[in-house]
Parts: sequence; structure tokens; C-alpha cells
Amino acid sequence: MSLRNRLPDEQSLFPDPELGINLRKDDQDLMPGEAKLMQNCFFEAGTQTRPGTTRLTPASLGAFAIRGGHKHYYGTTSSARVVSYGTKVVTVNDAGAETILTSGMTSNLDTHFTSWSITDKLYTANGTDKLFEWNGTLWQAVDVLGGAVAVPNGCKMVKPVLDRLLALTSAGLIERSNPRVAHIWSSNSAWATFRPQLGGPFTSIHPHSLRSVGGDVFSGAIATQANALYMITGTNYGSDVTAASASTGEDSSIKLLDSRIGTSSPYSLCTVPGVGVFGVSSDLNVWWLPFGEASPRIIGDKVRSKGSIPGLESANLASIGQIWMQYFDRKLWIGYPVGSDNFCSKYFWLDMRSFQEHPDRGPVWYGPHSGFSVNRCWVESQFTDNRLIGGEGNSANGAFLYNLYQAGVTTDAVATVDNVIDFDFWTHFHDFNTPSHEKYLQALQLNTQCFTGTPAVALYDLTGQIATGLTLTAI
Repeated sequence: MSLRNRLPDEQSLFPDPELGINLRKDDQDLMPGEAKLMQNCFFEAGTQTRPGTTRLTPASLGAFAIRGGHKHYYGTTSSARVVSYGTKVVTVNDAGAETILTSGMTSNLDTHFTSWSITDKLYTANGTDKLFEWNGTLWQAVDVLGGAVAVPNGCKMVKPVLDRLLALTSAGLIERSNPRVAHIWSSNSAWATFRPQLGGPFTSIHPHSLRSVGGDVFSGAIATQANALYMITGTNYGSDVTAASASTGEDSSIKLLDSRIGTSSPYSLCTVPGVGVFGVSSDLNVWWLPFGEASPRIIGDKVRSKGSIPGLESANLASIGQIWMQYFDRKLWIGYPVGSDNFCSKYFWLDMRSFQEHPDRGPVWYGPHSGFSVNRCWVESQFTDNRLIGGEGNSANGAFLYNLYQAGVTTDAVATVDNVIDFDFWTHFHDFNTPSHEKYLQALQLNTQCFTGTPAVALYDLTGQIATGLTLTAI
């Protein structure tokens, strides 16, 4: 039975936001399924508030921001959460208690940690101090091991590829170690040092694989400049990297993949298993290099705003190096600083399930999320672990660690305070299939999840707000 003057349900329904947000379009151009804003909410079995965060450290470790974090797994059953802040590198257990590995680092530097299964050790680099290693017991500089050439001070990061490490140096070059050791390195070598084809230094390295025309997969690494992307590949990287010429069989190479897309944000490079590598470009867009392919694709246009809600384009360029990405629970997280912040305070999620299962939809984004200030983020996912850990980026809050994405938690831990999550969802503009007529809404029914508080609704027409503060009543 139909009611007089009532629109059929198929015309009056607001579709689920399966297409996520689109900050690039005008309000009236949003499609059914798109949203103008999904702050602190996402679509999965209904539109719902994102999970909250809890403190891992009950008290601040010091009046500093967290500058690096990593879970080091070693031996057959051992692991340690390693964190950098101030002049310290420490381990922090699940109760939040720290054990100091060193307090002699140069203060407040971006720090990169890498575990290498070949030596079963953790390597620590910050761009100024020596390259250090830790085997779970002994903390020491790798140059104490001797060798012909130790990696110089100023190593920014190291990454494993096949049987060796690659190191990004403060000179912006990429050096390589001898096979299976971390204390013998190339040094401005004619053949063993990787140099960029274009002007400017390398800004990051990240393990990746490339598939040949014949289908073979070659392990290697991505290298970036601020605006260029390279691929390093090979099956033999040489037996003695200190020699004047390459050894027989050495076949490594570096190739320019793209001369326009790179990154100034080393923490933004993230591998999604079976999908590829993602990064944030220096002009504040998101790119994707599919596994086995050699051409990156831009996928972040929907989170670059042309309207009233700021997007990724509003990131603080003075702190562009702090932008990070991390993959967890089928979501790719992006954290970025806004305004004058030198720490990340806004976040987007890319729905990786939709990205893989429904490529016809295009990238589906949620956000921008807010309410916390995590500057370092890492996944702990070996042995029995399955957790996402964040490090406080605002030094005014102190050095805290947080458990992120906690199911059933309705607040965000920020220092010692727990703040209620502010959920804000703006649908697309609905013309109810009669764009030229005024409408009189007699009832509005929503299907959503809100954990705490009293949700309210505001109604907008293209001319502006027409009602606000409408309280929802459960039925």
C-alpha cells in the first residue's frame, strides 16, 4: 500500500556510503554512496564509529615525542618492542615499563629500525649517529666489528634485500653491505654504490619485488627521490663490495620507473601484502605501485579537497617527512600534520577490502579522522601478536605509547586523558528524484552505530543549513 504524496522507498533511501568520501566534488555533485565527511567513522556492516585507543604506557616516558618504534622478533620465541625518544633507545614491555639500551643518541631525531633475519639482529639509524645493532642482549655500533669499510656516520636507514643490507646515507646515496654481514660496506664505489639518475638525493628505500615479462619475480627495493621513483633489482650483488670492480656474476641494477612521482615522506612507504607498495608524493597525493609492476598510479584525488573540508593537500609541508602510512585490519592508514603541527593529527583510511574486491568503485576513503596525535605507527604481527601500536607525536603530551584500533573502546587515549570520539557523518545531497521541488521531510530514519552520547542530525540544502540539533530516538 502506498501513501499519498509519499516518495517510494527506492527514491527516498540514502544509500550506504560504500564509496566513502569524496572531498574533490562540490556538494551537489556527490553520487549516491559518496559522503562529504566521515570523521571518525567508516562503513562496515553499517556506518559505525571507528574503534578507539588505549594507553600502553601508564605514564609518560619523558617530555619528548616518540621518534621511532618497531617490534623486533628474534630467535624462535623472543621479541622486544624498541622505541626511540629524546637521546634514548629503549625497550618497552606490554606493561609499559622501559629498559634503556642507550641514552647517548643525538636528541630528537627521526629514527628507523630494521630487523634482519640473517644476523637475527636489530639495526638502528637516525641520519647522524653511527649505525647500531642489537642482538637482544648486546647494543653496539657495527663499526666495532672491524672490516675494511664500516658504514659511515649519517646512515639514515637500512633495508634488507636478499643476502645483504642496503643503506641510505646522509649524502643521499645508497650503499650496500657484503653478503650476510653489516660491518663491511661499499663507500662511494664506482660499481657498488647506487646513485640517482636525476638531480637531488635519494630520500628513502623500501623492499619490493618486480615481475619480469616472463613472469619471474625478482627481489629488490624501491628507491625514491622527492619526485622520482627507482627500482633496484638483481640476483647477485657482488661478493666484495670494497673491491675496485664488480665480482664475476654481479648483476644488480637500478632503473628509473617514474620521473614525476616520489616521496619526501620515508615513513609513508607501506607494503600491503599481495597488492603492492603505497606512498605519499611530495605534492601530497597518494600513489600505488602494484606488486610485480613498474608503473605507479595516483589514487588519492578523493582526499584532496576542493571544498570546505580540508584534506591531504592541507598537510604542513614544513613537516612533510612526518607523514606515515600503515596497513592493519584491511585498512591503509595515513597520518599527516596540519596547520603548524610538526606531528600528525589527521588521518585517512583506505578500505583495502573494497579496493581489491570492487576495483570498479575506485579507491574508497574514510575520514578525516582526528582525536589523537600519533606520529609513529607500527604493526606487531609475528608469533601470537596482532596489534597496531602508535607513538605520541606531540612532545607537549609526553612520550606515550598507545594501542590503536581497540574493538569496543569508545574513547581515545591522549596522554593521561581519555576523550570521547567525535563522530561526524555528512551524506551526499539527496534530491529525492525531484531536484526542482521543495521537500517536506516528515520523518527520517537512520541505521548507524554510535557507542556513546546522544547523536544529532542537521539538515542542509544547497542554500545552507535548514535544521540542526535534531535528536535521534532509537526505535
